[in-house]
Amino acid sequence: MPLYKEENFLVVHPGSQYTIFSFGLQDSLSPPQYKIPSIIYQDSITKDYKSKRQNEQDIEIHPIKASNIVDLDAFNYLLKIILQSIITNNPIITINQIPLLLIVPSLTWSRSSIEYITKHVIESLEFTAFNILDMSLAATFGVGSATNSVVVNVGYETIQIVPVVGYQSIKYAGKILKNVGGKTLNEEMKKVLPNSFTDQQIEDLKCSGIYEVSNDEDGFYSLRELNEENGGEHFDVAKIVTTDGGAVGINNTTTNGNNEEEKPNKELENNFFIDSVTGEKVWVGKERFLGANKLVEKIAQGIYESLSLIPDIDRRQDCYDNIILIGSTFKIPGLKEALLIKLTKSYLVRDPEANKQKTYEGINSAILKYQQADDDADGESTTGVSQVPNSIKLAKYPDYFPEWKKPKERNGSWEDVYFLGGEIYSKQIFSSGSSHGRELFVGSEVYEDRGPQSIWDVSI
Repeated sequence: MPLYKEENFLVVHPGSQYTIFSFGLQDSLSPPQYKIPSIIYQDSITKDYKSKRQNEQDIEIHPIKASNIVDLDAFNYLLKIILQSIITNNPIITINQIPLLLIVPSLTWSRSSIEYITKHVIESLEFTAFNILDMSLAATFGVGSATNSVVVNVGYETIQIVPVVGYQSIKYAGKILKNVGGKTLNEEMKKVLPNSFTDQQIEDLKCSGIYEVSNDEDGFYSLRELNEENGGEHFDVAKIVTTDGGAVGINNTTTNGNNEEEKPNKELENNFFIDSVTGEKVWVGKERFLGANKLVEKIAQGIYESLSLIPDIDRRQDCYDNIILIGSTFKIPGLKEALLIKLTKSYLVRDPEANKQKTYEGINSAILKYQQADDDADGESTTGVSQVPNSIKLAKYPDYFPEWKKPKERNGSWEDVYFLGGEIYSKQIFSSGSSHGRELFVGSEVYEDRGPQSIWDVSI
């Protein structure tokens, strides 16, 4: 008989802006059931925490900022709110029947913060089963196609890039890019949009589906130029970047206001989105295809710098062949293709035999610099065979888990694939309880013996 019933599993990922969670695993494993703002309120006089603002004097608190916990007590209250809502909606369930798994950022939460949370979860909330899972590992578990990968987590104002080798997060090679992320798009979009656009309208446009990154021949990221970089060979990005058997990105269609024939968004001179404040249509021109190049360049450079710290060339190549992109920013149509094109143009190492007729002026400067660095390190000329990356690919999502393929018009919910990994992991640890004598979660007995530090004995 299993230790805990799957219908009582609680899986939570707290983010800077929103916290997503599910209570109970479905048979097919589904995307997170709930999404709430990561905000609580505090009485300005009593300092008591509240789930809702009850008067104008209540202070709005964001426990997490830029993927860092900045107020631990407020964060613990956020967990308490989630638990209370579950108990309220499921009155026959008791806390000792609910195991909790937290999916945590790979690089930004401190050990002391996690131990403080562990103490609160066991002592105050009285959970009898608790564990944490590194987000990069969770994403790798969710994809399930390889043991080696590089996970790129784009938040609103922080990007974390972490290689995973042999199902272990290589944190010394991890990169934290601060003050860059979804906000970078907003900032760059603001430069090209009319001054009349408010910050909220820019955010609405970004999330509307009509804002997309152009990868056409006339766009900033050109497939034609990429083919030229590959010596004229055919380079089918849509074939490499696939989700559910189709190209990443959605082909938004609408009427152009003059006729009823529907056209793809990219073929329209103007298109509209809905202002979330007024509910009115806001029309925008070709500016809706601009503003992503800075973010793409930052991410591509971060991936290259991170993977350059992986000494095993074969493992490094494996990571380049399994790039996992997570975070809601990657819902934007065309962004994944743009990143793959940028990585390929800037860092792909080609077989020198295929380019022997070319002069150095024809070789991308970043690749030449990389090749020269290898030459210097080895003391002799190296061949393209020993250099990486000689291929760059996005990880292939699993064909099963049908719920993750919805909604089809947005190519599914794969930007939250780490949550799927958390669900898979929770089934492993909360159903068996131990592996070869090793405890898989913090329970009452484990905590009594070792206290909050016991979390490091059970987490991976």
